[in-house]
Amino acid sequence: MRTFLIIILFPFTFLAQEVEIKHLSDNINSLGAELNFIQITDSLAYFTVVSDDEGVLESSIYKSILKADEWGKKRYSKYNSDIYNTANLNSSIKEFSFFTIGNKETLDCKIVFFDHKKNNGYKVIDAIIKEGFINTQPHLTRHKNQKALYFVSDRNGGFGGLDIWVSIMDDKGSFGMPINAGNKINSPYDEITPFYNNHDGKLYFSSNRNQEKKGFDIFKSEGNLNLWKIPTNVKELNTKQDEMYLTFYSKNKGYFSSNRKEAKYLSDQYCCNDIFSFEYPKKEQDSIVLLQKTHEYLPLSLYFHNDEPDCCTMKTTTDKTYKDSYIDYFQMKDEYMIQNPNNESFFTNELQESYNKLSKVFELLIADLNNGHKIELQVKGFASPLHNTEYNKNLSQRRISSLINYLSQYRAGIFADFIAAKQLTITELSFGESQSSEKVSDNPNDKKKSIYSIDAMRERKIQIIDVILKD
Repeated sequence: MRTFLIIILFPFTFLAQEVEIKHLSDNINSLGAELNFIQITDSLAYFTVVSDDEGVLESSIYKSILKADEWGKKRYSKYNSDIYNTANLNSSIKEFSFFTIGNKETLDCKIVFFDHKKNNGYKVIDAIIKEGFINTQPHLTRHKNQKALYFVSDRNGGFGGLDIWVSIMDDKGSFGMPINAGNKINSPYDEITPFYNNHDGKLYFSSNRNQEKKGFDIFKSEGNLNLWKIPTNVKELNTKQDEMYLTFYSKNKGYFSSNRKEAKYLSDQYCCNDIFSFEYPKKEQDSIVLLQKTHEYLPLSLYFHNDEPDCCTMKTTTDKTYKDSYIDYFQMKDEYMIQNPNNESFFTNELQESYNKLSKVFELLIADLNNGHKIELQVKGFASPLHNTEYNKNLSQRRISSLINYLSQYRAGIFADFIAAKQLTITELSFGESQSSEKVSDNPNDKKKSIYSIDAMRERKIQIIDVILKD
């Protein structure tokens, strides 16, 4: 019985003046325990429900739909089983959902994943499972180009009690050997419910290291993998009771579980965790001001070397990012200078300056998206007239694809969730060569004019034409 309680774990919180905390309605909370509420989209959330069936604890994953700012009645989800208890769903990487399954009789638990592309049931992650030990509470996130799975275990090699561990996921979906998150995160006591918040670059988790309180508090620490700063107590969310399973949906909104006095229970003793939402006050700039600042950089031209990215193909997409193309192009400066000494100003005043402006536009977009706005990004693609029209149109689309790839990876994937939730949309307008200047040569044998001339260099580009608020 104790083992299963540790696997699931129950939480609680504190109302501070600067944070609005709300107890979710009876559609979500019950006399049992509700844990790990994770909002996936603007209208969909999953959470764990623990119930007592004649002295036997059972857990299942439920879902709820948000309508008119109210979460609807919980519904049984596709992640459940007649054989196993299921709990602790994490779905921050959209192609996979990770969660815990536990044998109802032996209380053994394993971390599994559900591949949405194949839809063929649970797959146990053998690389991180250690038999005879707890393996639970998976959380998959990104650190730049790396996918990292954080989880909780009491296996050997830790600092005592339950520790947070991490495993790196490669491009093929394989997991590396788990490493301990280190002594900044872990202690001789229990550390549980990890959640990495891409909005502020911090790992949130709960720990009972404060032995004077003898309960779980929420902590946060900046860093990644096993390199972390000393954690700080998130005092505005903590009380004398237990707080855990904190998740963020946006920069200032999220959820946690708690057994505070507002939670439903059968006895006078605080028993069972309920779900609470929290919202920090927005420290936002006026959206009109943000939009005006963004428009100061538009239209923003982003330039490419000839027939890049991915030359000599009819594909309309690429695996490269615009940053990759920019670096490759900038490193060719000497070659361009040999062909035309006047090209130096282009590399400094146009290629490099436009790349720097792109980062400023991205930061303004992030500020507006974090304020809850829906944004449409309108992008045009261009090509010089060195090939036929169909080829150049596809090349222009590859160039737009490289920008989308860069967006998806920027700042540890901060745009990825906005794109997945359709809060950020990209409208692609591919123009091929049809807009190219008549000054640009289409003679492949005259490379000085068709490739290395300023006119040709200015044609090989995409442009961010407009940024539009949709709400």
